Amino acid sequence: MASMDWGSRQPTGHPKIDEQHRTLVDTVNRLDAAMKMGEDRSEVERIMVFLKDHVESHILFEENLFRLLEQLASTDLLTSAWNRRHFDQSVEGEVHRSSRYGHPMTLILLDIDHFKRVNDSFGHPVGDQVIREVANRIRSAIRLSDSLTRWGGEEFIILMPNTGISSATVLAERIRESIATHEFEGIGPITASLGLAEYIPSEPRDAWLDRADRAMYRAKDQGRNRVEADLTRSEAIGTTEHLEGTFLKLIWSETYCCGHPLIDGQHEHLFRLANELLDALLSDRPADEISGMVKALLEAVVQHFHDEEEILSGLGFTGFAEHAKKHADLVDKALDLERAFHAGTLSIGGLFQYLAYDVVVLHMLKADREFFPLMADS
Repeated sequence: MASMDWGSRQPTGHPKIDEQHRTLVDTVNRLDAAMKMGEDRSEVERIMVFLKDHVESHILFEENLFRLLEQLASTDLLTSAWNRRHFDQSVEGEVHRSSRYGHPMTLILLDIDHFKRVNDSFGHPVGDQVIREVANRIRSAIRLSDSLTRWGGEEFIILMPNTGISSATVLAERIRESIATHEFEGIGPITASLGLAEYIPSEPRDAWLDRADRAMYRAKDQGRNRVEADLTRSEAIGTTEHLEGTFLKLIWSETYCCGHPLIDGQHEHLFRLANELLDALLSDRPADEISGMVKALLEAVVQHFHDEEEILSGLGFTGFAEHAKKHADLVDKALDLERAFHAGTLSIGGLFQYLAYDVVVLHMLKADREFFPLMADS
């Protein structure tokens, strides 16, 4: 065995690695000398055990160091969120999976409102603290399957695999509220504007980001501290949305329109939410995603009934009390279905019966028709 010369080796500049390298060289040279001098076998074996342990320790250290450096290269140091480099790498894989398996995917672009005022009034260290706290509020609201990226300055991106625009909107509202209700000590309220866009297969990534960016600026233009969704994908899909080869689907028709913009818009939105829920159930999507869809549909139904009742009351609809009772019955059934879902006993047939027959046939095509003449006269 030839002896090794540490002096001929170029140092790495990392103190621990260079120290370990020196130890390895010294140990190899000791082993070489012991074998040449015919040292006792036990001494040679002791040196060999030490060398083996040290090599394994050194390899483990370098592997851990490499992983740490990789993480540092992919992480924003201020917030511990992912940085643009990591987003660029990970989004390619998510786009591939979304395109291959037909799963929806949505991203949220979030910008802290009036952040320049924070820096100007309190200084950049306080501004940095606000950015850190906002990142923590976002983390507290998103799911394990979602990823948070600091996009730059006071902007963040939340990437949500296996998530359509409706479920993503519910999550975005949760994030917005988490920030708006948080106490930023010594600063006062901080809010954020959020824009969403669902991925369209074969769409360039920059076009997808641009749609989210434009939605976010609409949120700012309309008063800030709000969520705006780009509906390009929903409009493109319309009533022919792919449902993973299944046949259960609600088809929207203009004949369902009563002429009141809010009521008609909410009816069409309920169709979209219902179809997304049916699609998710039939495609065996993750339980937490489906839970969000069930909640979103129930909230939309309750909000629609509330708004419709206010409109009908204002118009003096003579059948108001009976119509409101039908609304209450439908909400009770929806709550029963939600409980069945959480208990693991929700049947696809039962859900479709409720959506297609109870809501569409009996209510929208029959009960709602009774107030259509009022809309024509208003």
